[in-house]
Amino acid sequence: MKNKLSRRTFLKSGLVIPAAGFFIYPLSLKAAFGQPGGPPVGRRKMAEFKPEYIITEMKKNVVLAWGLPNTPLEEYIPGENRSMEHVLYIDGEVGPGTFYSECLWFFPPDMVSPKAAQKAAEMMKNLKPGVKIGPQPHMHPFDELFTFFGTNFDDPSDLGCEMEFWLEDQPVTFNKSCIANIPAGMRHCPLNMNRMERPIFHFSMGYTSSYEHTVLGGKPGKYAGEKDMRKYFVFEDKPGRKTPPFRKKIPDDFIHRVAHLDSDVVPGSSFHAEAAWIWPEERSGLKGQDVTFVDKHMHPFPEIIAFFGTDFDDIHKLHGEVELWVQGKQYKINKSFAAIIPEGVEHGPLTVRNVTKPIFHYTVGHAGLYM
Repeated sequence: MKNKLSRRTFLKSGLVIPAAGFFIYPLSLKAAFGQPGGPPVGRRKMAEFKPEYIITEMKKNVVLAWGLPNTPLEEYIPGENRSMEHVLYIDGEVGPGTFYSECLWFFPPDMVSPKAAQKAAEMMKNLKPGVKIGPQPHMHPFDELFTFFGTNFDDPSDLGCEMEFWLEDQPVTFNKSCIANIPAGMRHCPLNMNRMERPIFHFSMGYTSSYEHTVLGGKPGKYAGEKDMRKYFVFEDKPGRKTPPFRKKIPDDFIHRVAHLDSDVVPGSSFHAEAAWIWPEERSGLKGQDVTFVDKHMHPFPEIIAFFGTDFDDIHKLHGEVELWVQGKQYKINKSFAAIIPEGVEHGPLTVRNVTKPIFHYTVGHAGLYM
């Protein structure tokens, strides 16, 4: 028998905390993050790379689209996890042409601090009549990349949770780590969680400078009538994938690839996305060794390169070092981060070293295929 989370369970565990477009609501959690898939919505061509495009700090005073009206998200306190904790929130304020993305952790009830759980319950109790918390069925004027990754390090494909995500009038159920491509104009929500056993990493993004959405109520989106909504999800690496010469062969004991999305896998996708786990030295056997991922190169599209640590007492600690070169300048990073690389900007090599805890790594490009 499935252990379905009830409203009472959510309230007691603090699973009613608004988080950048996400709101885990009694049996309904969902993300409201944005991005484009045709022409970039609200995003100008980026300027030259700037050091601030390597983002390690959570943006302050973020007001969430689906949270309490006019109420900024409270800052993260290490060791006092809420049900959802943002590591990063990115939008067009980072710099000219930068885009929207959110990166966060979901925590199961037994990892939520009692103080956070109590505060969440009080917030729900004191909601004013008519105030709705959590995302309603809606759509965006841009393509959205939407992901969930479990932390079963013996089986990274295991999400450790059972979810039911509605696209248009079709539910898609899954319990595997995945990437979903949500085209502009597709109605989506709710996302129902039946149970969560371990922390889950989530990122969503879109090539738009700010979050835009239309609440649909009972109205359909532009993809109403489609029957196979599962075709927009990817649950595994791309079979037989080919890589360009500037990408290095990474030892299998060091990295575990989880999912790969591109326009070959999901026809019409405007994203190329890859996600993987990097294992600590003790597991990989590569103690004291540098592992280079790529040599110097550039792309005809903007790219985001990200690394996130798994220290759940402090989600900003990477427990490893990434050395990234951009336009001939060296950057050494030891915090969870996302780096935005504008189109045409030379970057690389990229080297990883001194890994002591598993690190989640992904890259996303605004192009159907990697080149």
